[in-house]
Amino acid sequence: MALRPLFKSSYRLVGYSALVGLFGAFAAIAFNLLTDLAQRLLLEGIAGFAPPEAGSLTQQVALPGWPQRLLIPVATTVGGLLSGLIVYRFAPEAEGHGTDAAISAYHHSGAEVRSRIPLIKAVTSALTIGSGGVAGREGPTAQISVGLGTIMCRLMKVRGQERRSLMLAGMAAGLAAVFRAPLGMAIFSVEILYSGMAFEAEALIYTVIAAVTSYACYGFFTGWGRLFTVPEGLVFQDPAALPGFLLLGVAAGVAGALLPKLLYGVRDLAKRIPGPPHIRPAIGGLCVGLIGVIVPQVLGTGYGWIELAMAGTLPLGTLLLILLLKGPGMALTIGSGGSGGVFAPTVTLGGMLGAVLGLAVERIVPGHSLPVAAYVVVGMAAVFASAARTPISTLIMVAEMTGGYGLIVPAMLANIASFLVQRTLTAGAAYPTLYESQVEGREDSPLHRGVIVRRAMEMIDTGSVEPKDIRLPRLVNLMRYGQPIQIAHTGEILDAIRIEPGSLLDGTTVAEGIGTIEGATAVSVLRDSEIVVPRGATRLQAGDTVLVIGKPEAQRAVREAASRPR
Repeated sequence: MALRPLFKSSYRLVGYSALVGLFGAFAAIAFNLLTDLAQRLLLEGIAGFAPPEAGSLTQQVALPGWPQRLLIPVATTVGGLLSGLIVYRFAPEAEGHGTDAAISAYHHSGAEVRSRIPLIKAVTSALTIGSGGVAGREGPTAQISVGLGTIMCRLMKVRGQERRSLMLAGMAAGLAAVFRAPLGMAIFSVEILYSGMAFEAEALIYTVIAAVTSYACYGFFTGWGRLFTVPEGLVFQDPAALPGFLLLGVAAGVAGALLPKLLYGVRDLAKRIPGPPHIRPAIGGLCVGLIGVIVPQVLGTGYGWIELAMAGTLPLGTLLLILLLKGPGMALTIGSGGSGGVFAPTVTLGGMLGAVLGLAVERIVPGHSLPVAAYVVVGMAAVFASAARTPISTLIMVAEMTGGYGLIVPAMLANIASFLVQRTLTAGAAYPTLYESQVEGREDSPLHRGVIVRRAMEMIDTGSVEPKDIRLPRLVNLMRYGQPIQIAHTGEILDAIRIEPGSLLDGTTVAEGIGTIEGATAVSVLRDSEIVVPRGATRLQAGDTVLVIGKPEAQRAVREAASRPR
């Protein structure tokens, strides 16, 4: 009988997840129509340029001529200005890329999103992308779908972890529709929350249901074709090709390390521009438009150019220009406050990187077993896998988007290599990934921050204090007043030690300080009202209270180091 409420709750969430999937499908359809309308009015209507869309390897693209090309900055500036006026007047949180806003809401605000966000995000993102801004549709679609799901949760009075699970289901639904990749996006939604190899596994069943429902509904109305058309015969059969893909993975890791620094560097610089904030997206749009005058191939999502790169119809010079300018274009568009996603520009950059490296391999090793298109597909996955720290879901979603399942082995190698290189290069960086709201692991999220402390408390099974009667604040107060907790059977104690100003531990990392004391283990750091899960690189500060497990002699050594002046 005790399990009946649990089953009822699970079945209810299954139904809600399917309903969220329907919201995601219709949100994607409506947003695509709105973006297409904005492009016809702005970029096409003003500058006469329609960037190629995905769907054909043989499409012909007419670049705008002179002097009409000089009108591109007019279109991008108008789009940025209109977007900025709407965002900063009605919903400032709708600026930038929507997926990061959803991640932040999950970790910090109980999955709560204001009801106006879906409409504001749809309009402003359509203006940004439709005017030629270097941004993608995935972030806005995710935030729109999440916002609709939040409205449903509010009406149904869904709270707590159920609401958070449905929030991730909404993200998966919107993304699965726009990218036609239900499995990859279901996993992406539980992987994108963390910058380490961590997943919000409890929500996976609901993201899968929402993604499948959304994909089926979207396909019923728009067709079942893949997002990208890929040349035939892209199948890995020669292990001798793997070194080339390993090199691609390394290069993708370097690119993935540079992109977050570029994006948030521009964002921080834009915030220092004097004047009203809605001017910033207009300035960003103007800068992007000036780039577009010289290289119009940089504008928009870039998906059509990816297919032309697969087909081998883009000259090396064009590939290099898109590769070098796509990142700055994305940073100027989104970093200035424009509304749009980072996925499309990032995978376009990755596709161009793969094409350039594939051409180099083809010239160095004549008769190479895999064509350049294979490097384009793998490059798309590898750059985003590193920049977003999502190596598993990216592998699956790109395979679904392209039908390139024959490249799973080289893509696995490139993804993991890029992930490791990117993590190494961004260690200690202010902005290590494209999503600044990501946290390293579950224990670093405010939702799960007490996990390590609770595990330490579970070690206590005897003594004068019953752990089931103690909550964390009371536990800390007991230890602060000289009442350490005995750990049964081990002879160890759990104690709270305060770091004094100017002491040996003040300003050191956990590895440099407590890590050098044999038998002492730091399990949590209390800093003001915040709980920090200590890692080797965590830097201790004066005023911190560190929860330490260890034998009495180890505790004495830690206490001495925490109070003795340097």
